[in-house]
Order: sequence, then structure tokens, then C-alpha cells
Amino acid sequence: MESPSSSRRGGGDPSDRAGSPAGGGIGSAQVPDATQARRLRWGVLSGATMALGASLSFAAARAGIVGGLEVADLIFARFVVAGLVMLPPLLRWGFSSLAGIGLRRAVVLTALGGAPFALLQTGGYGFAPLAHGAVIAPSTVTIVSTIGAAVFLRERLGRAHIAGAAIVLLGIALIGWDGIAHAATGTRAWVGDLMFFVSSLLWAGFTLLLRHWRLSAVRATAVVAVLSMAVTTPAYLLWSGVAHLAGLPLGSLALQGLLQGGLQGVVTMIAYSQAVLLLGVSRAVLFPAIVPAVSVLIGIPIVAEIPGTLQWAGLGLVTIGLLTTIGVLGRLLPRRPAR
Repeated sequence: MESPSSSRRGGGDPSDRAGSPAGGGIGSAQVPDATQARRLRWGVLSGATMALGASLSFAAARAGIVGGLEVADLIFARFVVAGLVMLPPLLRWGFSSLAGIGLRRAVVLTALGGAPFALLQTGGYGFAPLAHGAVIAPSTVTIVSTIGAAVFLRERLGRAHIAGAAIVLLGIALIGWDGIAHAATGTRAWVGDLMFFVSSLLWAGFTLLLRHWRLSAVRATAVVAVLSMAVTTPAYLLWSGVAHLAGLPLGSLALQGLLQGGLQGVVTMIAYSQAVLLLGVSRAVLFPAIVPAVSVLIGIPIVAEIPGTLQWAGLGLVTIGLLTTIGVLGRLLPRRPAR
């Protein structure tokens, strides 16, 4: 997704360096009104694309596993499609230098945002229902990234962030307790919850390093996608075998490749990074905050999973906590008149 401020170089985006510690955002006084409005429109479009894409991929992953596909099948489909899509631009930018990112940083980014992350995130749906992953993953990423930005990137952490983090943790505890409570019936939803949580830690580390190194979102996406494809494709063929691949329903596998690879692996990844660049961190994290609600609504007709009482309560707390963290509730509540 090309925006008015997309960088064409291998390093960071100029607006990142010129902006505030929170990512510049749309509020700079030096930016003309027309440019500011254009950045706002592109930023909102990028964020909305991220939210819808992530929600659809959450529901599709759960539906694919419920429908008989294995986690390895989804990972293979994701990175084959994402890798093939991003290979031509990577070759144009320079494969030997990995688009100017370098081998060391490329390996670290791939380890955090590539196959291990996808394996944990997708594998969690083999144990836990859609509502668990749709809440735990985006909320944990948002909170951990916010705290990490304050500690490592020296971004200011206000009282709203602290209060919101506490509310989100309580909501996650309710979601996790729902999985533990059902363990006595033979299910292991808590295993899926743990996988979602660990995958979120990996993604938060990826996000912080992407910001710290000031890398182009598109180039980082290309490197991670292609390197992940180079690792997961031979590993999948050796582990599952060509016969297993040939026996899979082609339509289901192609759909997962389109949604997990094209949508989640490329479009959603780039869109969220663009939203951070154009809107600033405090505004951009609003879009992961709406993923839980959208995912649960999408999941009801797709996988026929109706959240239970604890899940709805956890969903509500997580949403309130995230909105508190980014200051939305503070702006909606009436202010006390100045004396």
C-alpha cells in the first residue's frame, strides 16, 4: 500500500526521523493542512485495512483447522504465497543486501515476525477457540509494545497507559481462566492461550525493532516473507511429504494461502506499519483495539462459535482497557470546567 509518505529507500522513513518520539503523527504544526488531511485519510485507511485483514485471518485460521487442515498446512500456505508475492520487489531492491537491511537484522526480524510467530499464533487455534486468539494476541501486542516503547524507545507513559494495561490484563485473565476452567472436560484451551501470548511477545519485539531500526515496512515485510518461505517450504515437504500435500483440498488450501499469506502476511503487515507512520503510535494502536470485536462478530457465522459469559466479559474489559490506554475514553468523557 503506497501512501503519500512512503519511503523508497532501504532505511527508515524520513517522517519517522522528523517526527516526535511517538512516530510523528498527524499533528505537526509544520505540516500544511492539505498534506495533514491526506496523511489522515491514508492513515485511517491503512489502520482500517489492518483491522479488517487481521480479523478475517483470525477467523479463517480457526475455520481451516476446524475444517481438517493442520497447522503446518496453514504455515506452508501463508509463506509460499507471501514469499512469492514479495520476492520480485526484494530482487529489485537487492537480494544480496536483503533490501539494505543486512543479514543479521534480517535473521532477527524473521525469527520474531516470521515462521516462529506464525507457528505459535496459528497453532493456538488447534487448542483454543477464535475468541481467545482474537483477544489475547492483539491486546498483548498493544500493551507490550506500548510498555516497550516507553522503556526502550523513551516514549512517555502516562497514567492512562498504566490504567489501561491493568484493565487489559484483567480481561486476558478472564479469557485465560475460561480456558483453564474447561480443562477438566478434556480440552486444553489454556495451551492455545499460552501460544497466543508467546506469539504476541515475539510480534511486539518485531514491532519495537522495526521502529528502533527505522526500517521501511515494505522492505522488512519482503525480507521476512522470502526468508520464511525459504525455511518453511523445504521443512514442510520433509515433515508432511508431497503425498500429504497432494491429498489436501486445493480450494481450502488456496483460500488459506490468499488470506494468511496475501492478506495477513503482506497487506495487513504493511498496512499497520503505515498507520503507525502516518497517524503516530497513540492513534494507530486504536485499530488493533477493534480487532477483538470484529473477529468475534466475523467468527460467529464462519466457525459458529458463540462466546461464553467469561469470554464476553474478557472481551469487554480488553476493549475498555485498550481504549483507555490510547486515551479515547479520556477524550469522550466530559472534562471538568477550569476554575
